[in-house]
Amino acid sequence: MSKIMNRFVLISIFFFIVSGLSLLLNNAYAFDGKSGWWYTPGKDGTGVSVEIQGNTAFVALFTYYDDTGLPFWMTGYGSIERNVQNRFGTSDVFTGTLNYWAGWPLGSSYYAPTSYRFGSIKIIFFSDDDAEISYTVEGFKSASGAKKKTEKEPVTFTAKLSKFMKDVSPGNLDPRDINGWWYDPAYNGMGFFMEVRGGTAFLTWYHYGPDTLPLWWTCTAPLGPSDSHLSCDLLQWQGGSSIGADQYRKPSAATVGSMNLTINNNRTALLEWNGTQFHLQRFVFGN
Repeated sequence: MSKIMNRFVLISIFFFIVSGLSLLLNNAYAFDGKSGWWYTPGKDGTGVSVEIQGNTAFVALFTYYDDTGLPFWMTGYGSIERNVQNRFGTSDVFTGTLNYWAGWPLGSSYYAPTSYRFGSIKIIFFSDDDAEISYTVEGFKSASGAKKKTEKEPVTFTAKLSKFMKDVSPGNLDPRDINGWWYDPAYNGMGFFMEVRGGTAFLTWYHYGPDTLPLWWTCTAPLGPSDSHLSCDLLQWQGGSSIGADQYRKPSAATVGSMNLTINNNRTALLEWNGTQFHLQRFVFGN
């Protein structure tokens, strides 16, 4: 009898592990209503990509550095607190650390990028379509953690946010598990964020420029619910202002090439650019 029970326990454990792996691989996280592209209406050229999985959020800000107008991105990672009572009523609130990254120039040999704490970030979600971002930039720090002498004092930016794709391409969200973060495990530290709504895909590619500083490109293309392939021109933006800056500067865009994306049925995709193939998969980070 004990042998039968032991075998039953082992079989149960085995199926529990297999079920857990299956759950992870198939991404149990539905696309949260507050996930997606956010922007400040009337101040085009910057954006916040948000994906929430469980009680965790991973976000990226594509913006411009300081007063130079050069494209620049930062990431934020942290927890979501649900139904927080505040002066706005009841809101979901994201708080996290803001990180700056330095990495290998796109097209060169890969090496692992380095991240640095750059500040802190907070997003108050009043609803699925209305939010406010507040982030504090502390500046670059040395390897010892000491503030560099050339850096300015910490500065905080605040801006109202609305859902970008609902404004520019109203319609239904693509029902497939393609909305949110993608990455190639062979190029860890480089990411792609995509939202497909109303038959239109908007994608931003977060990578690194020739100076190893963060650089981002955008891509827009038609993509219906039954389509598996898109081709688009990649745009690089510059001359803009930071999200929440007092003085808004409208950026300009220039085409820097093109890309092709083929979406598979197993939560993987193939991105082809400049003779290089990137084997993408959905990024799972939630808890």
